[in-house]
Amino acid sequence: MLKLHIVFALPALLLTATPFYSHAQSTVDQVGNTADRVNNTIDKVGGLFKKKNRNKSTDSDAAKPTTTGNSVTINTVYDFVPGNNLLFIDHFDSTKKGNFPIKWLTNASGEVVTLQQYPGNWFSITSNGFYIPKIKGGLPKDFTVEFDLIIDGSGGNTLYVDFEDALDHNFDRYPSNPYLGFRIYSDGNAYVTNKAKELDTHVSSSAYNAGAKINHMAFKKEGERLRVYINQEKTYDINHAFESNRTYSTFKFGGDFYSPTHMLISNVTIAGL
Repeated sequence: MLKLHIVFALPALLLTATPFYSHAQSTVDQVGNTADRVNNTIDKVGGLFKKKNRNKSTDSDAAKPTTTGNSVTINTVYDFVPGNNLLFIDHFDSTKKGNFPIKWLTNASGEVVTLQQYPGNWFSITSNGFYIPKIKGGLPKDFTVEFDLIIDGSGGNTLYVDFEDALDHNFDRYPSNPYLGFRIYSDGNAYVTNKAKELDTHVSSSAYNAGAKINHMAFKKEGERLRVYINQEKTYDINHAFESNRTYSTFKFGGDFYSPTHMLISNVTIAGL
């Protein structure tokens, strides 16, 4: 404010006397020099603060730990596509509750039931044995099989699924006919075997639920290739599982129980490709 006041007063001073003007001009120069020195001092101080702030910022950045991931996120898709030629379907609604389902054959027993927790009818199996759907002419060369499965019980149990090159309604667990076998235990350990292909492989499924929850099981045979899905998890994808010169005409499933357990099946759908 001092500098501005002096500048606006200069025209009046010039009218009075030249000496006074010189003195005033000297005063202005002194004030201007003083202001410049003050501004320079402020700039230096500000610069020091900026340097300190930059150092603080650098120190802060240096103190932050570098985040490095120790895992990756894998994205996949559920690529199961059922066959378009429907061969067999059973929701167990054509059999009266308490009776054995009329579309099946077995060497054991079972009955159609309903559940409080889940809708629809379910095929309840409580004894060891195998179950074969009645499909005229059997399965074609390539096919898909789907069903829902509930394991009700905490004891050990095993689900067996076989695809057999025969139409003789063989209920043996280890048939003499050529076959491919799939089995999964209550802990999620799964196996696929085919002696003719010298195939005996094991995986552990993290998607399999053995505690009274629905598992959607899906199988697809396409040439020699086998794909097995459990709750949309691709548990198996084996491109040499089946013999190419055979027709695996029979699908059968069964249970092996080591303690009182209910194995419940529903929504069975079988289709040709």
